[in-house]
Amino acid sequence: MTGADHDDHPHHATERDHTPRPAVMGLAGLAAGVGIIGVAIGFATFLGLTATAGGGGDTTGFGPLLASAAGSFIVGILLVVGAVMLWRAHRAARVVIGVGVALLALSSLSRMVVDSITFISVVGTVLSLLALCAIGYLLVSDDVRDHLREGVPLRLR
Repeated sequence: MTGADHDDHPHHATERDHTPRPAVMGLAGLAAGVGIIGVAIGFATFLGLTATAGGGGDTTGFGPLLASAAGSFIVGILLVVGAVMLWRAHRAARVVIGVGVALLALSSLSRMVVDSITFISVVGTVLSLLALCAIGYLLVSDDVRDHLREGVPLRLR
């Protein structure tokens, strides 16, 4: 077997080909970014509620806010874990990210119904829904499906 024959073998080509796929990189970045924002919001809200309670402030009406903080934290963790799983080409990555996106969409839609309408709430909801649409589009892309089917983790060069 010559060196040229060795390079033409399909198994060796896939071993060397760790080219980052744009859709996979985009989905991993969006999922991780949105997840980190969710974790940060949940953690900051929890700290604020703890400080209010610790300072002797009345926190009896803050139950829904605490539930929202916990939800943001959990969905954020789910999206970050999904992004890592996608990077590592784990087959369950699409399911984990999909569940995170579904929960985030449900949260955004419920916020539209419950919250008072202000400019910032409308802008936030529209941006959230745009990010969710982008994540959903990338989640069902052929590039992501092929990446997970091949099972080769991404590498940065």
